[in-house]
Amino acid sequence: MLSGIAYFIVQTVILDPLQTEISDRLVRARVPPQIITQVSECTKSSLPALVRRATDDPQWAIVIALDVWLKRKTPEKVVEEAAPSCKPVMDSARSYFAKGTV
Repeated sequence: MLSGIAYFIVQTVILDPLQTEISDRLVRARVPPQIITQVSECTKSSLPALVRRATDDPQWAIVIALDVWLKRKTPEKVVEEAAPSCKPVMDSARSYFAKGTV
């Protein structure tokens, strides 16, 4: 029961806003569809790790949620910090952002 609530909160407050922002930026940057798919799959697959970390360290979860909502960091940076396994995929997407298209 509690894990279901934790999943819902992390997905609603952290993951969904991140995915929306990143997807919008990737589309505007004209990133190839396969990279967009990889980024989306990586962020979705990171949900269990995010929930574990959020339940182990609630302060971390609050800081990440604030970073997302207040846009204190770029979405790709937040994803890398929250899910380090997504770094290679985010690096490939970042190369399009660096071209000045976003």
